[in-house]
Parts: sequence; structure tokens; C-alpha cells
Amino acid sequence: MNIIKYISTSAILLLLFACSQKGVNIIRQTDDTLPIFPDYDGVTIPVNIAPLDFTVLESGEYNLTIMGKDDNIHVRSTDNAFDIPLKAWRKLLSANANTALTFRVSKKTDEGWVAYKDMHIQVCAEPIDPYLAYRLIPPYEQWNRMGIFQRNLESFEETPIFENKMTDYGCVNCHTFNQRQPSQMLFHSRAKAPGTAYINNGVVTKLNTRTEETHGNMQYPYWHPSGRYVVASVNSTWESYYYHAQDRVEVFDTESDVFVYDMENDEVFGNELLSSPLAYETFPTFSPDGKKLYFCTAEAVDSVAHHIEKLKYSLCSIDFDAEKGELGARVDTLFNARTTGLSISHPRISPNGNYMVVCLTNYGNFPVNHKDADLFIINMHSGEMKPLIGANSDYADSYHTWSSDSHWMVFSSRRIDGYYSRPYITYIDEKGQASKPFLLPQRNPYKFYQDQMMSYNLPELIATKVENNQRKIALTLKNQPGTNMTFRNALSK
Repeated sequence: MNIIKYISTSAILLLLFACSQKGVNIIRQTDDTLPIFPDYDGVTIPVNIAPLDFTVLESGEYNLTIMGKDDNIHVRSTDNAFDIPLKAWRKLLSANANTALTFRVSKKTDEGWVAYKDMHIQVCAEPIDPYLAYRLIPPYEQWNRMGIFQRNLESFEETPIFENKMTDYGCVNCHTFNQRQPSQMLFHSRAKAPGTAYINNGVVTKLNTRTEETHGNMQYPYWHPSGRYVVASVNSTWESYYYHAQDRVEVFDTESDVFVYDMENDEVFGNELLSSPLAYETFPTFSPDGKKLYFCTAEAVDSVAHHIEKLKYSLCSIDFDAEKGELGARVDTLFNARTTGLSISHPRISPNGNYMVVCLTNYGNFPVNHKDADLFIINMHSGEMKPLIGANSDYADSYHTWSSDSHWMVFSSRRIDGYYSRPYITYIDEKGQASKPFLLPQRNPYKFYQDQMMSYNLPELIATKVENNQRKIALTLKNQPGTNMTFRNALSK
């Protein structure tokens, strides 16, 4: 009995000693908020997200204790940056799904370790799609060095999908995936290797989407849920610089129409309701059931560059029959720019069909350059529209994408400095309310985002990693003549 008691006492002392080596002896805790980057206090995160590494914005020696229900993580920092171990983080999130983690940071002072006010982070059991695809481009649409990249959201791995150095540094843009599945994707290439790259289970095809009846190649594409159709706008896009305005750069269309591409028949079709010479139609999207086609439209403006404030877009819809490949005969206006005085863009419907998120600005349809751009959410059952208050900031918030489960949303925001767009993640609950968004995690995030001189453009969540062969795609775009499209005028009846 004495031997057992001796062994038990020794084990307890050993355990206490081990804990004291990992943590610190905190002498007191203050109510002061610690200045950190990024601001993670009060955010909601998916159970499969990468570690929320952060940087303290004051010099010193710090200790971080992340407290869960049954386990803690201890991290020491002498350079102000906390590097949370991936394996321990994953274990902690898994054990604390649907509960909150407490982040306690303490600083070493002359009198001992002093803790700051605790931070609390809610862990949501619903995972986010594990990969995010985006373009990295210099600000203000400079194309000399850019590419489409993907990030593993469960770690910090970033890999290229396609870089423009493969095609003599022309622009590559408008990447899109069929129902968030990377096995089927499209993106467009310009300049010395023009054409649309269509990758279907590793097979690369070059598409020439311009026809004699359309005035350009198809842009801003969106897949029909059947996988047979892709709807896209055809835009004549220009750029102007305004040196005495709040929004220095404007990207606008002088002509744009919406058409549908039939993947099975290599056919482009549309009707007069989607290609009026008196209007600019753009940013199309299908409903999750594929029976409705939504798009934005504005009345044509003379000398757009000089009257950009008059360019205001409404949101409309038209029926779509996937079996017959036919468009409806009537357009319904859901958001009227004339009555609201605002301009709408980027309609995106949640996969469950409950909500649509759009972007509103005072004018124009390129909200990433508008400081006033905010996200709004529309209840698809009641029609009620309201600002996505939890997600919006004082700078441009735009380019949003839904997760497969209709709860997570990634969007681009310029809230850090007003110049560079960076991806933020927010949770949308059953009532359409957004949680406080958090910045895409990075190792040593303060240094990373200070050194990153590229904007994140068009973030798209995807289910798995893209496994494309860049060289194969480049050779196809450079050397193949491409598949030409036929045109069908699907007149409304």
C-alpha cells in the first residue's frame, strides 16, 4: 500500500512539473486588450481550419495558452509571432467542435508573467470546403505577373493552378469550377495565347467562345448544375483612372451581353432579352436547381467614362429549360436600380437555395474598387434584403463564394489598408446572419501580409485539390487552333 501511494504521488509531481515547463506562472491578469494581427477575438471558425497563428504588435516575450474542454496548447514567442503546432491544433479543434476555445496571452515583465484579457473563438462542427482557389494579381489590374493559385485551408500549403508566365505573361482570369469540383474547370487566357481552357478530368481543350454573332469571348462564367451548360457574359471592358475621386480606378463595360454555352454541342445561344443593344447584361448565375438564370443589367450610358455615376445595375431573372436548352420569354426584375438608386452585382445563391448574397455600390459593377461596396443577403423565400452586417467593413467587401454546406462564405475585402484585397471567411447561420469574419490564416501573418504585394481576386471554394498539368494547358493554349462555337438565336416565345 505504501509503495502504491509513493508511485501515485511521484506521478502527480511529475505531471505538475511537466505542465510548469509548458505553461507559465501568471501572477495576475489585466482587462487590457492585447494588440494583435489579425484580430481573431470573437470569430467563428470551421473545425478543419489551419492554425490561427497571430502576431503581437508590441515587442516582448510572450506565452500563449489555448484552452479547450480537456486539453491545452502552450506556445512561447520571443519574436512576437505565435506558431501554433498543426497536429496539436487539429486535435484540439476536433475535441472542441461546437464549443469555444480561450486564448490567453501573457507577457514576461520584471515582476513576472502578466496575462492580458482572454480572447474567445467559437469552433463550429461544420467543416469548410478544404481548398480555396483565387487569382493573385498586382493592384489596379496590372497583368505582368499573376496566376491562379489554390490554398489548402487545413494547412498553409499554397500551390499554383496556372501561372501566366506559362503563356508569355498574358492575363488569365475568370476561373470557375463545376459545383466546386476541380475535375471540371474553365479559365480564360488572353494576349499571346488567347482562348478558354476547359479541363475535364485531366483532358485539356481549347475553346474559341467568340462567334460572328457575339462581340467577344465569354467572361464571368457560371456552371449549370447539370454540368452541360455554362452561362457567361460577353464584355467590352475598359479602365479609367480618376485622380481626384475617392475611387481612383474604374473598370466598366461599354457593351455586354449574356449567352449560354452548350458543352455537348459546342453551341452558344441567347435571346434578345439577354443581349439588348440598349442595356449592359453581365454577372449571370444559375439557381441551384438550374431552373432560373439570374443576371445584372444596366441601361446603356453614353460616354461611360465621363458619366460613370449614371451606371447602375439591376438584378433580374429568366426561366431556363435545361432539357430543351431554351430560355424563358419574360424577365423579372428583383432589384430595381431606378427605385433604389444603387447598383447591384455578383449574385451568388447558397447551394441549399435559401439565400443569395450580392454586392451593392452607389454605381458601377466592379465593386472591388469601390470603398462603399458592401455585401447584402436576400432571403430567397421571402425576398427580404438586408446588409450582411457582421461581414461588412468601411472598405470594399466583394467577390463572395459559398461553401458546399451553405454555411461558410469567403469574400475579398480591402479592410486592412484600402488597397489590397484579402480573403476573409465568415459563418452564415440559419437566419442569414454573418459571424465576425476572420482573415485567411498564414504563418507569421503580419510579416506575410506586409510582404505580400498581390491582391486575392475571385476566391472560389473547392472540394478537393486541383491536379492540373500547367505545361499541358499552356501547350494546348499556344499550339492548338481550338474548338469553334456555332451560334443559335434562341428567340423568346
